[in-house]
Amino acid sequence: MFLRKIFGKKPQAPEPQVEKLSIDSLGGRVDKLKREKLAGAQSRLNATLDRLSEEREALLKELKTLSNAEPTDEAYPGLRTAAFEARRLLADKLTRAATYIQRGGEFSTDDLTTLDGKLTKMVNLTTDAIATHGRHVRALFGPRLNTIELRLRRLHGLVREVHALIEGTLGEMRSLDLISSKISSHKELLNRIEGMRTDVKSLENRGGALEKLIENESDQLARLVNSEEFKGLDASGRELERIEREIARVRSDAPSAISGLSRPLRKMEKLVRAGEYQMDRETVKVLELCIENPLEVLSSNEKIASTDTLLQKMIKLLEGRKISMDDRERRKRMELARKLLEEKTLSKLKEQLTRLQARRETQKRAREQTSLFKQKAELEGSIEKYRSDLKRARATIEEFHRESQRAEKDIDKNLRELEKLATETIGATIELTS
Repeated sequence: MFLRKIFGKKPQAPEPQVEKLSIDSLGGRVDKLKREKLAGAQSRLNATLDRLSEEREALLKELKTLSNAEPTDEAYPGLRTAAFEARRLLADKLTRAATYIQRGGEFSTDDLTTLDGKLTKMVNLTTDAIATHGRHVRALFGPRLNTIELRLRRLHGLVREVHALIEGTLGEMRSLDLISSKISSHKELLNRIEGMRTDVKSLENRGGALEKLIENESDQLARLVNSEEFKGLDASGRELERIEREIARVRSDAPSAISGLSRPLRKMEKLVRAGEYQMDRETVKVLELCIENPLEVLSSNEKIASTDTLLQKMIKLLEGRKISMDDRERRKRMELARKLLEEKTLSKLKEQLTRLQARRETQKRAREQTSLFKQKAELEGSIEKYRSDLKRARATIEEFHRESQRAEKDIDKNLRELEKLATETIGATIELTS
């Protein structure tokens, strides 16, 4: 306690600085930082590039001296020839490599990447040239090569400085570019959500209009079908249903009449197939129809006539016991066939069916031509279309809501990532307000 009174309380660490920024303010801050960092890097870079250019000029001067130098020692002809050729090749390669060195200027981030690549290539080319030709050159021009290697070491040292500067700058710019990219993504998400809200509003208005149309036309349809005039027409609908039932009955009577003779007809078919009884092709076709599709017999008078002929032949075969059958069943089938022929049952059924079908078509045309039925059909079709459109609009609204919720989650995630990136890059605790 005594010491605390003398020296006071231990000072607390200052609270970290918090900056509240909007997305637009952060974007402007990042753009400003980019310009400042690039400008600062260019100032330092240009100073180093100027030194590189000076070393380049000194190197080219030394290469010229090397090219004109005389050997320092006597050598046998083969070594002399190899050393002179190596000197020429070395000077040529180093001169070409030196062209990759350029003076300072204004650089974009892409320019910095290109410059770094060129200088790296220069280092590789000069290193390879010394490794390939240095041994022969050193044999006769050692002092001159030593001076050139000293120049190259200085060049390479400056290139490392440039590389470190460019790497540092690009690293900072990448962080700032990532923030800019996330800001753009954030704005795109906001625009997307706003666009979906506009679309939802439009669809809701469209849905409301469709609901009114459905309600209005449903009321019209109800008034129409409940009107006395329409109820009178509805009686014709019941008549049409009665005719349909009559047609169905007649269409079942013909197969029923012939199906009673199916057993002797099948036995007759077996006789024909076995060649034990001869019939013309038309009668054979009718025989097959009577067995497989007896209703088709009523489709024409010709087929009915052929069926009558077929029944007469069948009766003769039964009488002559050509069709095997016990006496009681034979008499029953013969009586049924004779009754069909005598009463002209098939012809009468055809006439009845033709008459009923004609009445049905007349009733249908009358109903179709009635404006009330047309109006009813149009209203029903219109209501169905409006309901389908309304269903699609509601489904689209639901999809927009789901997509908007996903986008809202992406926005929250993006904001947190932006705050973290901005805090790490700018050096202050950033709190985004929107």
